[in-house]
Amino acid sequence: MPRIAKETAIVSLLFVLYTVNGVDRVCLSVAMPLLAGHYHFSPMQEGILFSSFFWTYCLFQLPSGLLLDMMLPSVVIVAAMACWGVAAALSGAAAGFGTLLATRLMLGLFEAPFMPAANIIVEQTVRGTGRQGRITIIDSGAAFGAAFGSYATSAIIAATGSWRLAFLITGGAAVCLAPLAWRRLVARSPAGPPGAVSPDGRKAPGGFRGVLTRDVLYMCMGRVAFANVFFGFASWAPSLLIARRHVSLEVAGIITALMFVAAGAGEIVGGVVFGRLRRHLAFDSALRMTIGLSGPVGLAALVAANGLGNLVACVATLVVGLFFYMFGGIYWVIPAAIAREGHLGLVGGILNFSGTFGGIAVGIISGWIVKNWGYSALYGYFLACMALYILFSMCLRPEGRASSAPARDGGPALAVASDMPD
Repeated sequence: MPRIAKETAIVSLLFVLYTVNGVDRVCLSVAMPLLAGHYHFSPMQEGILFSSFFWTYCLFQLPSGLLLDMMLPSVVIVAAMACWGVAAALSGAAAGFGTLLATRLMLGLFEAPFMPAANIIVEQTVRGTGRQGRITIIDSGAAFGAAFGSYATSAIIAATGSWRLAFLITGGAAVCLAPLAWRRLVARSPAGPPGAVSPDGRKAPGGFRGVLTRDVLYMCMGRVAFANVFFGFASWAPSLLIARRHVSLEVAGIITALMFVAAGAGEIVGGVVFGRLRRHLAFDSALRMTIGLSGPVGLAALVAANGLGNLVACVATLVVGLFFYMFGGIYWVIPAAIAREGHLGLVGGILNFSGTFGGIAVGIISGWIVKNWGYSALYGYFLACMALYILFSMCLRPEGRASSAPARDGGPALAVASDMPD
């Protein structure tokens, strides 16, 4: 099979797996009204169940990153996938709050390594500028999974009348895909994890030594700000639309789904744009230009949408704004440009930790803002986070020698960590 065809097959499979990942995450949100009625959950219990996934997902980002620097990422992905599928399916057998909480914690734990591992696999298998677009295609699966999962879960429940069967089917899909992932990924993996051994044969330093560089810190702060807006809108868009635009819950749900689709499409297009720029510019210049152009467009669209009286015009402006804002998915190309030798898995885990922390933080901060100052203040908070995301992104200066020159189609597009000065 030609190299490009092999790369496309692997990236397509990873995209499908991450989309299934997104479906398993959102299943509880759709089924919660039935669960709450069946088990008489209090609003506090519902909130705990919604957030519990992120507790373990965030907590295990750094340990999974360390694990990925020692093991084959393809093996980690397949094992994690089978386990998260079992955890999702077991949610359908929940006997109450305690068992449902346990399955959500398991789901977060086993889904934690996916994107850092996928990032390493792309680094191993995709050559040239193509990898920038490929990694954003994979990451967009989270948005498409949320959109498709909302529809699929509700359709299963409507057709069968059983929320238990919905969990079983969505979780079972991940388990059934695990053997295919094993054949396609593990059999095609290189002999060892990338960056675990330096070019001169010496084992790279383990742990966190030399990891928290200036660029890693800027990456973390930019990702936290970025995630505050993405997860904030994912959580509050229906409430914002109902409270400020007086639309029905059904209409708000449709609009929110459109936003997710626009977000996924924007992330893919952002990767393509960055890849095209990367052919002619240094890594840091291409990065700043992509975000420096798309970020302000997204910010301006959100400002404009707030002042529009017509609902259709407001929604269209929001969709356009989120489309351009999600060019920020190219953050997943940063770890390979700034990670030192032997730490690509850990830096990828740090990036995912930052995004997850932002998602957890915005749930707390946004509730406090709405309680004290209302939805207008919450909208202002999202605008401030967008501005901070752009600012921190402009501060990134990858220093690797390979990132200082345009990439060529036949060679590595990102920095070689061992070329970075101490």
